[in-house]
Amino acid sequence: MEYEKTLMTVDEFCNYVGIGKTKARELISNPNCKYVVRIGRRVFIHKELFDEELKKNAKFQLKM
Repeated sequence: MEYEKTLMTVDEFCNYVGIGKTKARELISNPNCKYVVRIGRRVFIHKELFDEELKKNAKFQLKM
């Protein structure tokens, strides 16, 4: 039974988007970021919410 992960680590997020860790941490440190999930001290990125946010921003040509 194979399944796709919903939560990505920062490293997986960097590979998925094609950016470096510094830029990734800059994006996820924004308090209005809706796709970041914090579990204790660990930070995860919710893939589906990130994809929705990316599509919404790309549609209107807005910066993230």
